[in-house]
Amino acid sequence: MIDIAKLLVGDKVHYQPEHYGDHEYENGIVKEIREGMDDAVWVVYHCAGRWDKYREYTSAKTNLHDLKLGWRVK
Repeated sequence: MIDIAKLLVGDKVHYQPEHYGDHEYENGIVKEIREGMDDAVWVVYHCAGRWDKYREYTSAKTNLHDLKLGWRVK
């Protein structure tokens, strides 16, 4: 699990819950870290490949235990 104290808005992460196994994942960028919330952050996963504009896209609340730092490449 990621240490929320070391996570910043704009960090690249990948979503890989246990049920995905080792080969499935979704890359994303942290959009929001809410004060008082220590087990989840808001991540943008789909932005038509316009990662430089991730702030303009909808984010999904994601549990930290399902996130890993960095993007994975196929």
